[in-house]
Formats: sequence, structure tokens, C-alpha cells
Amino acid sequence: MSHLFPGLEDHYLHLAIGWQILAFLLLDDLTQYWWHRLSHISPTMWKLHRPHHVVEEMGVLVTYRNATLYYALMPGIWFSALLVFLGMGYVYLFYLPFKLVFILLAHSETKWDRFLYKYKILHPLAWVLERVITTPSTHYAHHGLTAEDGISHPNGNFGNLLFFWDVLFGTAKITRKYPAKFGAWNRLKEPWYVQLFFPLIRSKDPRSELHSLKTDQDYDPSKAYKSFDK
Repeated sequence: MSHLFPGLEDHYLHLAIGWQILAFLLLDDLTQYWWHRLSHISPTMWKLHRPHHVVEEMGVLVTYRNATLYYALMPGIWFSALLVFLGMGYVYLFYLPFKLVFILLAHSETKWDRFLYKYKILHPLAWVLERVITTPSTHYAHHGLTAEDGISHPNGNFGNLLFFWDVLFGTAKITRKYPAKFGAWNRLKEPWYVQLFFPLIRSKDPRSELHSLKTDQDYDPSKAYKSFDK
């Protein structure tokens, strides 16, 4: 980066903390929202994100089940590195753990948001929180097997730290409930190394979308979920 951006190392070291946090929210969390959303639209990207959704249960170990290339190409990671180079590394030391905790909690079986829905006095707080950050309820809905249950929202609720992006871009669904079934429309089991290293290693099963790089419309997740629902 010192060759690409000469003289800019630590240039924003003394920038106000609020602006630095905003920079990470926009260049890391917002771009991750669109990266995640793209992986549910593009058949090619879906192949890299598929391991995250074929799991039929929720838990913290589900959090980072994606193909290696899914993360290697993720814009937010590269933008974060740039911001660190520009002098925002100290803020990143706090921003990243904070974000990771909430992402892990969103996948956790703990369902920490239940107590907010249980007591009426906490409902106003719940209304605000569930529209700002990702909660187990909204993210469980994203992992739900089918929208037919009235709770699941497989092609929405893409937010990572901030659920606000879903509210802003019209992909939010809030029910304060949790799906009973999880998984993906094509639940063919694949060896871990195929899921992790696709397309370098591919499935031997011709029925699997990980068998080739071909982007057959039958493997379009946005259409396949609707077909499955029917």
C-alpha cells in the first residue's frame, strides 16, 4: 500500500473516532451487506456461500462456514486493511471484536433477544434494536428453510453487524419469531474439502451445484427458494 498510496500511511491517525467508526461501518459492514446479498442473487457467488446455509441447525460454528474464496474476495476485508493503513488501526482493534461478538450471537442458540420480546416494557427498546443491529430472530429468519412458514426470509435479512442496511434497502423482515427448520433448497451433502475449496476442488456428484462452474438457472438460489416454497 505504501507504493499504491505514497505518503498516506497513518494519514488519518488523528481523525475523530466517530468518523473512523463511520468509515468502517460504510466500507466494511455496508459492503459486506451487498457482498452477502450478491451471494444470494448470483448463482456463481452462491456456490461460495452455500456451506453457510446447508446446515440444518443454528449455532456459533455456523458463523464462518463459507468457501475460502468467499472471504478472500470479500471487499470489506480489503477496505478494512486500507483503513488500517491510513491510520485507523486502533479503532479497528475495538470495532472488529465488537462486530464479531454480535455476529456470533446472531447465530448462537442463546437467542439473547427473547427477553426483549417477553416483557412489554422492553418492547420499545426491542423495536429500536431490531432495526439497528442484527438479532437472533432476524438472522434465524435468514437461515430458515422456507418462507412458507411465515417466519423465514432466506432471500433477505442480509445484515451482519447492522440490520439497518436491510431496513434501508427494503430486504428486512421482522417477526420476533424463530423458524423451526433450517437449511438450503439444495441440501445435497458434500465433503468438507469440496465446500471449503470450491472451485479448486469440485463435487463428483453431477446433481450438485458444486460439480462445475456452470451457472444453470436451476441453481439460482433466489428462484430455487421460491420453487421450493411452492
